[in-house]
Amino acid sequence: MIIQCKKDDDTISEYEAREYSDQVIEDQIALEEYLQSHTYNYEDFNSNSNIDVDIKVLGDNSTELSLFDMASVQSIDVPDANGENVPHNLYYIIARDGIKENPSIVDSVYVAYEGKLTNGSTFDKINFPVWLDLTNVVRGFREGVSKLKSGVYIENSDGTIEYSSFGVGIFFFPSGLGYFESSSPGIPEYSPLVFSVKLMTYNKADHDSDGVLSILEDIDGDGSPFGDDSDGDRLWNMYDTDDDNDGILTINELDKNEDGVIDDTDGDGTPDYLDPNN
Repeated sequence: MIIQCKKDDDTISEYEAREYSDQVIEDQIALEEYLQSHTYNYEDFNSNSNIDVDIKVLGDNSTELSLFDMASVQSIDVPDANGENVPHNLYYIIARDGIKENPSIVDSVYVAYEGKLTNGSTFDKINFPVWLDLTNVVRGFREGVSKLKSGVYIENSDGTIEYSSFGVGIFFFPSGLGYFESSSPGIPEYSPLVFSVKLMTYNKADHDSDGVLSILEDIDGDGSPFGDDSDGDRLWNMYDTDDDNDGILTINELDKNEDGVIDDTDGDGTPDYLDPNN
């Protein structure tokens, strides 16, 4: 039994500590029941119109396609306390794809969104877009947003910016891809989450300003730079200005002869900025 003080009101709650492998089963059942019993206003997105349409999740889908019928699924491994990977399903629906590019899971995105629990209660809602660093949000959110494409914008004569043709989607994921045993205002422990998101635009991120985009600091090639630490200094490469710990900043080793090609002086297949011998 875990006793936790709530930060917002200093009250004390008790909850049972659970394993990822046990909780994901319970969450899977709850999510599938939710998806099978709800739909959304998909007909509003069936036209080619680029007007701004909000996703509305609707109950009683007896005469409509269910969310379950329309959702795609991505399996995402989450390591438990013993280092064993536990598969978690991210369900997602792309209501409108967007016309430009997908952000990576570590980019900075300009989004409007609403977060809900499966009981329908809203715990967060941003009507006007805000910038979010995807490295600072829960995994289910960043994985979901990376499946959307951004839109285009025009600047009006009054200086305001108007976005169109942007991606719109809705994502459903278990607590293991969310806050799991932690609680936040409006989000109890072990809560599956539902997010509807509009992706206006995004910026490619280089968190350590070393000249290598953060997503390209994925040394082990698993699609994610989280945990990649080539020099073993306990600082992930995407936050490390000297990736091989040789005393020369990465940005100064990338392309010393300025020919537009990343340098590999000894031709061993390891670029100089990752090779402490060069």
